[in-house]
Amino acid sequence: MEQIKNWFYSLDDKDQKITIVVASVFSLMLIYLLLIAPFNNSVSKLESDVAAKQKVIDKMKSQIPKILASKVGGSGRKTSQSLSSIVNTTTNRFSLPVSRRDSKSPNEMQIWFDNVSFDSFLRWSAELKTRHGVSISSVNIRSQDRNGITSINVKLIK
Repeated sequence: MEQIKNWFYSLDDKDQKITIVVASVFSLMLIYLLLIAPFNNSVSKLESDVAAKQKVIDKMKSQIPKILASKVGGSGRKTSQSLSSIVNTTTNRFSLPVSRRDSKSPNEMQIWFDNVSFDSFLRWSAELKTRHGVSISSVNIRSQDRNGITSINVKLIK
């Protein structure tokens, strides 16, 4: 450090001023590159993540009327299969992993799905109604980190 001081004081006044200005500009540039630019980049990334998640939420919200409409009316055919059997075969066909299920009665069941495709869930619920006469009594949808992947809790009534 002493050598740098000796070198600096050995310069004439004009060179000392130029050195101070260059050192100041370099310091400001270093602060910008090490602190401000990474912060701006992370803010931009977070903003794009929020926008992507908002698109997923908007898509899910637009599908809610379809889900609710599937529980109204009895347009689906009634089958002689048990509700448990219908759920087993249809969830396998649509590759929907059931994380938990709870049978309230032979004609009422609550099912939890984790990390499932929202589109697959919609196709599955439509088939339940149209082919098997199973209605959705209630549904709770929670968005995950990835686009179109959700956790869903659904109550079915046959």
